Amino acid sequence: MDENTRNEIVRQRQAGQSTRQIARALGTTRRTVKRVLDGVQAARSGQEPTAPLKPVARRPSRLDAYGGVIDELLRRYPTITAVRVWEELRAGGYTGCYSVVRDQVRRVRPRPTQEPVVRFETLPGAQAQMDYSTYDLDFTDEGRRRVYLFSYLLSWSRRQYLRFVESQDFASTLREHIRAFEHLGGVAATCLYDNLKVVVLRHDADGPIYNPRFLAFATHYGFKPGLAGCGGARPRARSSGRSTMSRPACSMDGPSARWSISMP
Repeated sequence: MDENTRNEIVRQRQAGQSTRQIARALGTTRRTVKRVLDGVQAARSGQEPTAPLKPVARRPSRLDAYGGVIDELLRRYPTITAVRVWEELRAGGYTGCYSVVRDQVRRVRPRPTQEPVVRFETLPGAQAQMDYSTYDLDFTDEGRRRVYLFSYLLSWSRRQYLRFVESQDFASTLREHIRAFEHLGGVAATCLYDNLKVVVLRHDADGPIYNPRFLAFATHYGFKPGLAGCGGARPRARSSGRSTMSRPACSMDGPSARWSISMP
């Protein structure tokens, strides 16, 4: 057994496949699969590996004569189903069962290459994300009660401030922002929100309309609110006056983060 087959056994096991499923997919025996997995586990725990299995001779199959036909069908029709391959082989004289053809198609079908995932990166102190999570918890004296977890997460370093609160109202949101600034030592230049009601009043054809009171808070502490998934667009205060983001933002990760925090 080559190293690629061993790696595939381990990969399929980590993906939740049973010993029988792995053996069937790779055309080997359950005993062989178990031996490989036991050897990997022994190596990880520092035990002496067991002696390698002698290769088991593969029994000839009626499908062997049709290997070239299957390869050609997959080359010409990459998305052809195993059922359709079986029908084509039967038309050419194959008398075996469908499950054998299905397993062979799985083994030899070229696996599509996965597109690389582009990781989203920000500069230090450039962006944070704030959100609430809802929990129903059992308290000793009060019984089950709903509480909310305030989260302020730095996009670059993944440092995070978390605190349970009783309400998602305006006062709680501002108070926990300030505590997050104190805990993390500064303010990210932009903070993204997921349509939080105390931040966004409503939406119109031009986009979100932010709460002017929250914009005033953001201006005082030197950051710009934006909506998650919208690229952190610059906020607009409308209908009730206009607020500007003129104060320079304070970096989370530099000497400029050392400054005092107080309510406006």
